[in-house]
Amino acid sequence: MARILRFVARVLSALACVLAFSVAYAQPYPSRPITLVVAFAAGSLSDTVARHLANDLTAVLKQTVVVENKPGGSQTIAGSYVARARPDGYTIYMANMPAVVAPSIQANLPYQGVRDFAPVTSVVSVKLVLYVTPSLPAKNLNEFIALARANPGKYTYGSSGVATPIHLVGEMFNGQMGASTVHIPYKGSNEVLQALVSNQITFGFLGFDGMQFVRNGQLKTLGIATSKRDTSAPDVPTLDEAGLQGFRAGVDFVVVAPKGTPAEVVARLNDAISQVTASETFSGRIKQIGGIEIAAPATPAQTGAYIASQEAKWDAIVKAANIKLE
Repeated sequence: MARILRFVARVLSALACVLAFSVAYAQPYPSRPITLVVAFAAGSLSDTVARHLANDLTAVLKQTVVVENKPGGSQTIAGSYVARARPDGYTIYMANMPAVVAPSIQANLPYQGVRDFAPVTSVVSVKLVLYVTPSLPAKNLNEFIALARANPGKYTYGSSGVATPIHLVGEMFNGQMGASTVHIPYKGSNEVLQALVSNQITFGFLGFDGMQFVRNGQLKTLGIATSKRDTSAPDVPTLDEAGLQGFRAGVDFVVVAPKGTPAEVVARLNDAISQVTASETFSGRIKQIGGIEIAAPATPAQTGAYIASQEAKWDAIVKAANIKLE
């Protein structure tokens, strides 16, 4: 009899756990804090944007959204972490495009590309500026291109790591101008900026945070990699105007969730993020950073289609430059 009672007690205990799990799962999403993973260090531009987003999402979702930094590995550390997370909407990832190239540089990953996550929506796009050191003997882009072509391997550019967005943009720049410059990887964009200011590297593509050094004479800029000039820097030409026709590059931020996240949870996140990006509060904070455009509203399907379209473009650049994660 005692044995039967113990068995019944174990069964009832198991049923209680199942019931508790079912009740918790049935609660409206979100019912507990959400983690927003970022692939770059605290203090980076990615981190800044993520914290603004998390702050406003907390108000919209009425649940705390915390930012968790997982830098390194060309976003593969963050990507792998999210790919392995439970697909319940409580771990989401703000990826910097072109993160889709990760599988091209490291085969042993639990995902094949950002499109193998559940796309949620786009957030913002960062405009990139071509900065050069004042010691560079070139007054404009055409003169710099001539110097680079005449001196292969002499000039260097920095990035926040192998196959990170500004590394790939640098390789795209090399290919389009028909020159060979040397890539120097750093741990983050702040280090790239300091390397430029201290004349350790020749050039780099960064956001508008470098414009303060242009104003005080510590850096020069040869153009913005956009289709039109930015109103906050009207005297800076586009690279197209400066002589490199058709050159467009930026860093797009998209939010994705683990593959298999329920459609209704993805839809809730999409709606909440869209509310944030449409708000004057969020746009005001982003405007203060400078050189960032808020993305147009996009459905999860539209976001997924955009991510897929980027994969072929950046994958071709990775293969042409023979980029490998060391």
